[in-house]
Amino acid sequence: MIKRFFCIALFGISLAWAEGQKISKISILGNNRIENQTILSYLPIKPGDSADLDTSDQCLKVLFDTGYFHDVRIHREGATLVIEVEENPIINKIAYEGNDKVKDADFKKELQLRPREVLSYSRIQAAQQRILEIYRRLGRFSAKVDPKIIRLPENRVDLVFEIEEGQTTFIRKINFIGNKNFKGSRLEKVLQSKVWHWYRFFVNDDLYDPDRFLNDQQEIKRFYNNNGYPDMRLISSIAELSTDKTAYFLTFTIDEGRKYQFGDVKISSEIKSLDPLKLKEVVLIEKGEDFSGAIIDKSIKALTEALGTMGYAFIHIEPDIQKNAETGIADIHFQIKEGPRVYIESIDIKGNDRTRDYVIRREIKIHEGDAYNSKKIKDAEQMLKDLQYFKEVQVQPEEGSAIDKAKLNVTMEEQRTGELNFGLGYSTLDGPFTSLGVKERNFRGTAQTLHANAMISKKTMGIDAGIIEPAFLDRDLAGSITLSASQSKLARSHKETNLGSVFGLGYNLSEMWWQNLEYTIRSEKMTGFNDKASAIIRGQSHNALLSSIGQTIHFGKLDSRANPTKGFDLSYQTTFAGVGGTVKYLEHLWAGSFYHPLYAEDVIFKIMAEFGVIQKVGKTIRVADSFRMGYTNFRGFDFQGVGPRDGKTGDPLNGTRVWRNVVEIKFPSGLPDDWKINMSVFNELGCLWEPGQKNRDTQDSRKLRASAGVGILWSSPFGPIGMSYSVPYRYQKFDQKRQFQIQFSNIF
Repeated sequence: MIKRFFCIALFGISLAWAEGQKISKISILGNNRIENQTILSYLPIKPGDSADLDTSDQCLKVLFDTGYFHDVRIHREGATLVIEVEENPIINKIAYEGNDKVKDADFKKELQLRPREVLSYSRIQAAQQRILEIYRRLGRFSAKVDPKIIRLPENRVDLVFEIEEGQTTFIRKINFIGNKNFKGSRLEKVLQSKVWHWYRFFVNDDLYDPDRFLNDQQEIKRFYNNNGYPDMRLISSIAELSTDKTAYFLTFTIDEGRKYQFGDVKISSEIKSLDPLKLKEVVLIEKGEDFSGAIIDKSIKALTEALGTMGYAFIHIEPDIQKNAETGIADIHFQIKEGPRVYIESIDIKGNDRTRDYVIRREIKIHEGDAYNSKKIKDAEQMLKDLQYFKEVQVQPEEGSAIDKAKLNVTMEEQRTGELNFGLGYSTLDGPFTSLGVKERNFRGTAQTLHANAMISKKTMGIDAGIIEPAFLDRDLAGSITLSASQSKLARSHKETNLGSVFGLGYNLSEMWWQNLEYTIRSEKMTGFNDKASAIIRGQSHNALLSSIGQTIHFGKLDSRANPTKGFDLSYQTTFAGVGGTVKYLEHLWAGSFYHPLYAEDVIFKIMAEFGVIQKVGKTIRVADSFRMGYTNFRGFDFQGVGPRDGKTGDPLNGTRVWRNVVEIKFPSGLPDDWKINMSVFNELGCLWEPGQKNRDTQDSRKLRASAGVGILWSSPFGPIGMSYSVPYRYQKFDQKRQFQIQFSNIF
C-alpha cells in the first residue's frame, strides 16, 4: 500500500505541470509472460485521453487486482505514459511439511492453489487461513501454518507450507448456570457437544465446533419449550478457549421462567362453512399436561391434514398461546384462517448430481398446478432428508410469475450412500465368526438398494444378495428380490443345506396399516445323519423343494420401527407352502408388542406376546418346517432347547403350536452415557408342543416354561454386544438350558 501511494505521489509530481495534456502513447515495460494487449485491455486510459491523478490511481488498482503483478510503477515521459510491471511468479510445486493428521490430497481438494498458476500473496494468505480452518474442524486450534517461498529460475517458485499441527482441543467441561428444575447432566444429553473422556476415542463430538455450538443453543431452547417452560431465555452462551489452546469450556446461562400446563383448547374459524367443533378430537393437547411446543406443532399438523381431507386447501392455522403467569396455565386458541389462493407454478430441483429427478419428485407429494400447501412442502423436505441420500436438503417457496403463483426451489447436496462392512465376532451359539457385507442404498441414483453379505462360523456359513426397488412399477410399492445359500450344523443330528430366493412386495395401506407379501422358493437338503439321530428325522424327506406364499399385515404406531421406545404394533402373518414343490403346510402367527416410557424417558417398558399354529396340508409336517423355541427367542434355554424331543436320542422335534410372552424393562446402566451401555430385566413365558410327527418315545408337554434374568446391551464402536444371564424357573426335564448367552459383532 505504501509502495502504491509512493507511485501515485511521484506520478502526481510528474503530471503537475502537464495536467490536462493528452497521452499520445502508452509503453509497457517488464512483462515477460503477459502480452501488452492483455495489460492495455485492463487500463481505463488509452492514447488520446487526458491523464490525471484519478486516472493513475485507477490504473494501479486494476493492475494490482488482476493478481498478475507483484509491483507496478507509472511515470510520464513527455506525451508517453510508461507502465513498469513486475510479474508475480508461477507456482512450480506445492508441498506440505509436518502434516500427519491431514493428507496432502485433502489439502489439494480444499485449497484453490494449483501448480502452473500465478502466485499472489493474497492467495497465499487465503490458503494459509483455509489450512488453519481445516485443523480447527479437527479440534486443533493451536495449529500453526508458515508458508515458505523458494525462488527458482525463470520467475518460478516452489511453495511450501510448514505446518505445526498442535494438540487436539477437547471440550473439558460444560457448565449450566440458572438451571433449577433440570440437572446439568440431563441438559448435557440434549447437546450435540460432549465432554471429553478417555474412552471416547471413536467419536469427535467432544471437539469444539462453532456450528455444533450454535445448534446446541437451539436444542436447549427446544428442550425447555417441550417440557413446560415456554418462557425460558438463554441469557448467554460462551465458548472459552484455555490460554494454552488445549481445552474449551462451554457455559450456558439460563433463565428458566415459570412452568406451564395446558389449559383450555379453543378452535375458531373465519370460514363460515366450517364447524370447528368437528375438529376437537383431532387436537392432541390434553388439559393438565405439561406445556409442549412440539405437541402444539403436531396438533397444527393434524388439523391441517383433517382440513385437507375435508377439501379445505387454502387455510392457515395460527396458535394463540394465552399464558397466565399467576396460575401457570396456558390456554391455546387455534385460529383457522382462509389463506391466499396460490398455486404451484413450477418445482425446480438443483444439486442432485447423482440422484435422478424422478426419485426426488416422487417424494414430493405436491405437484405443478396443485394448491399451495405449507404442510406438504414441509413434509416433502422431511421425506427427502429421510432418504439419507443428501447432506443438506432445502425446499423453499418463492414468488412466481403472478400474484397467485409460487415456485418451489428444491436444493440439496449429495452424500455417499455405499457401505462396506467387515466383521469379526463371537457368540455362544455359533462360536467365532467372520462376515463381509456390501451395500449401496442409491444405486446409480435410482434409489434402488443393492446388498450382498457373506458369513462363516464354526457351525454355519451363508451368503445372500438382493435388490430393493422402493417404487416398483412407479407406484408406492417396495419390491425386493433376495437370493441366498446357507449351510448349518446347528442341529446335532444332521447338516442342513438351503438354496433359494425370496420375492417381496410391501406397501402402506394407511398411516397405521402396512402389509408385506412374499413368495419363497427354496431347495432344502439334510445330510450327514449319524446312527444316533432320531428315526423320525431320518424318515422324513431329506431333499425337498419349498414353494410358499405369505403375507404379514401390521397395525400400529411406533416412534421408530428400528428401535421403538413408544407405541404399539399388532401383526398377523400367514404362510401357505404348497404352491408347487414337495412341502405342504399352512402357518399362522399372531403377534403384538407395546412400548412405553416409564417415569423417565430412557426407562422403557416393553410387553410382547405371540401365538402360532401350523396346520397339516399334506401327510405330515416336517421337523424342519415346525416352530423352534430357545436361545434367540427364549432366553435361558439352548437353541431348540424347548419343546418336543425324541426320548431315545434327545433330538429336538420342534412343534406346531407355540405361544410366548415377554415382559422387559430397559434402563440406563448408571455408567457414563458416552459408554452407551443399557441394561434390562426380563421375564419370559411360553410353550412349544404338538410335533408334526411323533412316536411312543416322543416327549411332549403343554406345561408352562418360564425364565427370568438380566441383560446388558453395549452399543460399542465395534458393533453391538449383547449378554444375558437368565434362570429358567419352570421347565421340563427333557428341556435343555443355557443360562449365559453372549453375542458380539464387529464392523470396521
